[in-house]
Amino acid sequence: MKTWCVPAFAKINLGLRILGKHPDGYHEVETFFLQIDLADRLGFEKTAGNDLELICSRPDLPVDASNLCSRAYRLICDAVKRQLGVRLHLEKNIPAGAGLGGGSSDAAVTLIALNRLFELNLSNDRLYHLATQLGSDVPFFLSGGLCWGRGRGEILMPVAELPEFWVLLVTPPIGVSTAWAYQNYNKLGLTNNQKSRKLPSSNIGQWADHELVEVCHNDLEAAVFEKYKELAAIKAQLQQSGALVSSMTGSGSAMFGLFRTQQEAHGRKQLFECCNTFVTRPIRWGIPQVYQMQY
Repeated sequence: MKTWCVPAFAKINLGLRILGKHPDGYHEVETFFLQIDLADRLGFEKTAGNDLELICSRPDLPVDASNLCSRAYRLICDAVKRQLGVRLHLEKNIPAGAGLGGGSSDAAVTLIALNRLFELNLSNDRLYHLATQLGSDVPFFLSGGLCWGRGRGEILMPVAELPEFWVLLVTPPIGVSTAWAYQNYNKLGLTNNQKSRKLPSSNIGQWADHELVEVCHNDLEAAVFEKYKELAAIKAQLQQSGALVSSMTGSGSAMFGLFRTQQEAHGRKQLFECCNTFVTRPIRWGIPQVYQMQY
């Protein structure tokens, strides 16, 4: 059987505002999701069976029903009321637990790819509905690129123009619990004004440098930096090295710096030899782009 290989790209959050908390425990947020060209690789192969065989390049990651790709597969099968025989090989390149959305991206690509591979003809709206059941970040990866996000992150407004800067990612060997970060972000005496300043216009072509700094403010940093001093140090070092702005993505632990040129970004990698680093740039990868791939 032929294997269809599809990339699943990471994201960073250009800023994260926490605007409140819902009765169900989820927080109301405002953010800009930006997709970047660091990618996992998913290989799909039809089989004669009627189940999913999931293989992962990282033995420490689960391949059981808890895996987001497995959950996406089950939702698709339930939606079309049939079993699909498929072998999925997941090659992990996006660091896990770093706020880069690797698992969410894998799940979104699984929804899109299975719909195309098996000619299920589920509408984009139906795929979006399934994506919301998998996680707050998953719907973004159906469109990719740059999106303003609200709610839990599932209310999206795509931005046509992609920024032209380069992104230096620094991923230290630290795991930050997302639940812990949200539970502790407001325990440092921050005022509502400090926590919920409105993001600038979504027209990125009009962002001045000072607006970019404002955009990239992350409300979770204060609590996370209080516990993980090394993350605050990475941010400071990125700023001192000439980054236009530096920030934490999501609840961490990945940090990023924005640079005007690829050369500048590559030149700063040597400052962070104790961490995994990646020089990336914005990309748009979602339903239309996957559907255009040959298999």
